Amino acid sequence: MMQRVYTGPIDAYYSKQGWPALEYRSLDFERKVALNTKFFQPNSVVNHPSSENDFTRIVEYKHFLNQASPHTVYYVERSTDGGEPYYPVPNKRNKDLFAKYQNMADNEDGVHFVGRLANYKYFNMDEAILNALELFDKISSTSTSSES
Repeated sequence: MMQRVYTGPIDAYYSKQGWPALEYRSLDFERKVALNTKFFQPNSVVNHPSSENDFTRIVEYKHFLNQASPHTVYYVERSTDGGEPYYPVPNKRNKDLFAKYQNMADNEDGVHFVGRLANYKYFNMDEAILNALELFDKISSTSTSSES
């Protein structure tokens, strides 16, 4: 049997069945340029988890590659209800609804759900990679044992 991998929002996969959508938080990105500034901030990512700011973090990519430039570009991230889905909203309604989607996904032949959106769960990058590698191992061992 052909194996497929789905990495999109799990509710979008089942949207034709008429079930309600899960809620997601999204991000707006504002690009800013600081002329004649070696670095805008001391690190590549600085989180701002305070109600005093209307943004959640600032990312200055110049730090990642230690680039040499008299100017710098950084992005201010703001959380929003609309837009691309990034983060699950972990309230009771969404947890209960996801459990129904998860049950359907567990019984979906030949389709594997992987990643943040398909699992309706926030993953750090290392966790996202581990999720994908574990799925690969599972699919590989299943296909190897069925060929024997």
